[in-house]
Amino acid sequence: MKFAKWIFRTVGIFGLIVMIPMLFVENMIEQIMLPAVNHPEFFYGFVILNICWQILYLFLARDPMRFRPMMVPSFLAKASGPAALTWLYLQNRISSQWMTTIMMDGVFATLFLVAYWVTGRETGNKQSVY
Repeated sequence: MKFAKWIFRTVGIFGLIVMIPMLFVENMIEQIMLPAVNHPEFFYGFVILNICWQILYLFLARDPMRFRPMMVPSFLAKASGPAALTWLYLQNRISSQWMTTIMMDGVFATLFLVAYWVTGRETGNKQSVY
């Protein structure tokens, strides 16, 4: 259980450190990466939704056994970015720069699966109770 607590706490804090500043740097992102943010509703929707997931990871860190069922959608949320960008990269629609950027989420998704497996072994494969 300590492993799961450590993983979800680390990922949640790291995610908040990365995502919260994005709420305030739209203009800088537009200067560094073209094209400009043409649909701010998508940009801010993505950032805020991502912040919500980071908060969920912090809840998971507090009591991994109780919230173990939420590890499955947490894995899917973390794995969806690498899966989508890999698909786009294979179609030559994005540069390899994006692949190096998203690799960390792939590692986190793998660690989420390990945490799910470890907590299942600790409970003796019993279902967690809400």
